[in-house]
Amino acid sequence: MNKLEKNAFLLIRRGIAGTRAELARELAVSRPTASTVVEKLLEQELVCERGKGKSTGGTTPILLTVNPKSAYYIGIDLGYTDRMSAVLIDHAGTIISDAETEFSRSDLRDLAEKASFLIKKVSGRKKISGVAVALSGIVDEKTMSVTKSINPFHCGQVVPELLERVTGYPVSIWNRSRAAAVSEAFGGAGDKESDFALISLGASIGSAFWSDGRIFDGRHSSAGEIRNLRLSCGLRFEDALSLTRIQGCGIDNVLELCADGLSQVISIMDLELLILSGRFADFSPDFPEKLEKILQREYSVRVRSARYGRNSAARGAAFRMGEMMILQP
Repeated sequence: MNKLEKNAFLLIRRGIAGTRAELARELAVSRPTASTVVEKLLEQELVCERGKGKSTGGTTPILLTVNPKSAYYIGIDLGYTDRMSAVLIDHAGTIISDAETEFSRSDLRDLAEKASFLIKKVSGRKKISGVAVALSGIVDEKTMSVTKSINPFHCGQVVPELLERVTGYPVSIWNRSRAAAVSEAFGGAGDKESDFALISLGASIGSAFWSDGRIFDGRHSSAGEIRNLRLSCGLRFEDALSLTRIQGCGIDNVLELCADGLSQVISIMDLELLILSGRFADFSPDFPEKLEKILQREYSVRVRSARYGRNSAARGAAFRMGEMMILQP
């Protein structure tokens, strides 16, 4: 694939362009050139036509979509304290199957065994193109290594090397919050939104900032680290929402703690949308609505639950790996 074909594929996959005319506009090329690019993608069976769209006065457009059967990826989420989850997605990003199991975060042998178990459980008879792992830590994407993590057993290149050796698949790793943000940006609660913050609660609390249609990385790929925010009660944000502490708190107390920390995020980033992912789903179903009402006392902000819930980070890591496999030389 040449660069133009790759860019066209990504635009179709992300739902930004769904016709030849839209591709021509987004790629800044002529319609004949866009049609030639589409024909190449059709020949490679990476995209397919799915009927006709609405005419705006000219020729009725033919709608384009990614061929979901062209590739399958597995995403694994290591961000929880007591369990590991996995999803199988097709090339369009649809979750085909999911599963989870308990595991020991400090036992690398157990990690490898449980990961292999989940991969076999969700993959079925599909031909897998790769495995993507979402974890709590700062990831150097050039070296595919964890430079800092709340779990020291995940630092370095331990996780990808271990899983590649055990599973035989290519393995990529990514920050858990960023993976969840990508998942929600394409087909999720942040679909068609140009800016939002994804707040992820797992073994720790983290966030990712989606700005102008892309992840904001920061200078050292560490943007979004909010666990050290100091709340008015004197606790760090991470400590205030630790699993052991909030088990003894009422929901109203948890809401106030979240509002305290997230109001600081909103004031710094000037956000209008927060998406809650991970362990936030364990709270009450109306938690986002209640949190929104508290935050709106001072800020004009919307709060939504992640569409993909517990699977958001795993799906996002796998979705991104599908793009990286296309973009690589």
